Amino acid sequence: MAQEDRNLIMGPQTILDLDAADDLDAAYLAVRDHRPLPLGGFLVRRGREPGQPLTYQAVVHDFELDPSCRPGDVRRSLCGVVRDAQKRGLGFVATEALGRWHGRGLSLEEMIEAFHDTILELSPQLEAPFRLMLMLDDLDEVEQVSHLLRSRLLRRASRSFRTVDGDAAVVEVRDGVAKYHFRFVPGTLSGYMVTRVRSGS
Repeated sequence: MAQEDRNLIMGPQTILDLDAADDLDAAYLAVRDHRPLPLGGFLVRRGREPGQPLTYQAVVHDFELDPSCRPGDVRRSLCGVVRDAQKRGLGFVATEALGRWHGRGLSLEEMIEAFHDTILELSPQLEAPFRLMLMLDDLDEVEQVSHLLRSRLLRRASRSFRTVDGDAAVVEVRDGVAKYHFRFVPGTLSGYMVTRVRSGS
């Protein structure tokens, strides 16, 4: 997944799949009349050759604003992309750091907040396993991002770290009557896995 601006000038020029647009009418009119797309949506582009993977373009930037991006737009776009990917039978999406572009968009902390809120919003909705991979340009950011994600999760947790299924480090988060276990994957280049805890577990 790549980030895009409202005027479609950031991303690659490929074949636009209008049937897969988050808002088909808005996407069609934007292409026809060159009008800006609404923030928080997404487009899907097919590769030039058959069999090439789809590219999601998250519409999260408006360069007439300062900063050019808001966390809520990243969350809405990311949620829409994951839902669309699952409908297509995809098991994962790899994404760049949405909202961060040459210092004009989100801070690292704001980007992490948007991704964290996305994960919490999607957790009760996904019925099949799904992997969301965050790609970073700078290897030095990996540990910082991992720390920020874990810190945000611990602030939301209903319980602190505890042991579940052996030595796994688990944080439990409650959302009403639903419970979710966030298992931290060992290693620096890692994140966490979210599972819903069924009643009586």
